[in-house]
Amino acid sequence: MLNAKKSAIRAALTAAVVAVASACSTLSAPAGFDAYGYLSPNPTADGEFIGNFPSRSECEAAGEAWMSQQVVGNPVHAECYPVDRR
Repeated sequence: MLNAKKSAIRAALTAAVVAVASACSTLSAPAGFDAYGYLSPNPTADGEFIGNFPSRSECEAAGEAWMSQQVVGNPVHAECYPVDRR
């Protein structure tokens, strides 16, 4: 009887650890596309991080919105890059 209780507790703890590890791996690896904005006509140096978006179309829409808000004398550029999950 005592071994059955230990086995049940061990199985429950293992399931809990697996669930937490799965949730953490989902949180640590964002999916989708990162948008960056550049205060020049082409990507140069480090761009300004605009955000992470689940789809390319949402990323591009955010880039367009960012560009429309910039008030500089030069043309600006926004780019979407797929997130590397490695």
